[in-house]
Amino acid sequence: MGFGFLVGFVIAHFVIKKGKVRNPLLGCIIGLAGALLALYFHWAIWIDLVINAGESYGSSRVGITVSNIDFLQVFSLIFRPDLVFEYIGQVNEYGTWGIRGATVSGTFLWIIWIIEFIIVIAISGFLPYLEAKKPFSESTNSWYEEVILPAFSYIENKQQVIASIAQSNHADFDFLSKDINSETDDHSIFTLYKSKSGKNYLSIDNKTSKTDDKGNISFDNDQIVEYIAINSEFSKILLNK
Repeated sequence: MGFGFLVGFVIAHFVIKKGKVRNPLLGCIIGLAGALLALYFHWAIWIDLVINAGESYGSSRVGITVSNIDFLQVFSLIFRPDLVFEYIGQVNEYGTWGIRGATVSGTFLWIIWIIEFIIVIAISGFLPYLEAKKPFSESTNSWYEEVILPAFSYIENKQQVIASIAQSNHADFDFLSKDINSETDDHSIFTLYKSKSGKNYLSIDNKTSKTDDKGNISFDNDQIVEYIAINSEFSKILLNK
């Protein structure tokens, strides 16, 4: 999962954001292509480490194998996909790691790899998709400035809030208060997207707190509205609250 987040973040930030990709579907496709490429390089490096594995230390239940990477060999493997997939088949047949002393191989290992593949692909495609959805100003040729406002009180009447924004009834937001503890209390998060073009956007999420058996607090997210257009006057009201 961490590998998927890393790949997705790199693509979203350095390809989608820097490249100013505004089409979410294209962003997702780029993310998927980047994930496949990253996974292929990952396999080439990992296979090289398996080939160059040296001494093993520890017991049959817990141990570690020392290996050195051969960059020239990795480079050669990258341009030989037939060898990469052949080695993948061999690794699956014999296995390279185990659980409780039993080597993991065969069908069970394929299932693990498929799950890992799906997770990496899904995250790597989703993060660039989200990045490409963000508001972009064509007049200034730049992304809107993203400003996450301090936590406000929890919003009970969601539909009323959406209607008030659409009708520019700014007075309906007088109920918003910052007198809350965002670490423990239910609250709402307003994310403002500002631009010099004059037109701004707003996303609102409700955060509902929950406590597990160990007393740890986490929050469920409920999106009320995403990227709804607002005027500069309403932006100033929110910023000055």
